Amino acid sequence: MTEDYNKLIGTRVKMLRVTKNISQTELAKQIGVTQTHLSNIENGRAGLTIPNLIKLREALACTISSFFVDIEGAVEEPKKEEVTLADLTELLLLLKKNKGN
Repeated sequence: MTEDYNKLIGTRVKMLRVTKNISQTELAKQIGVTQTHLSNIENGRAGLTIPNLIKLREALACTISSFFVDIEGAVEEPKKEEVTLADLTELLLLLKKNKGN
């Protein structure tokens, strides 16, 4: 699940960078990381540290929230199955039945 968030935030970083017409190399230099590391962030292969998030905010002249807009709900939470009393009763009956075999 963390990978999904990394990918969404990385996509947002890339979108902001491209919109500001800044190359990966230039932005990487501004925030003090390698171009490869910035590429990994943009592609969701690496997460952002808080210090790098702050540096990106400064370099891209945007708000911190710019990196997170529309992310809530974009990543599907694992669905939890609802177990009913009838399900449990059926399971117990099957276990009792198979115990004799």
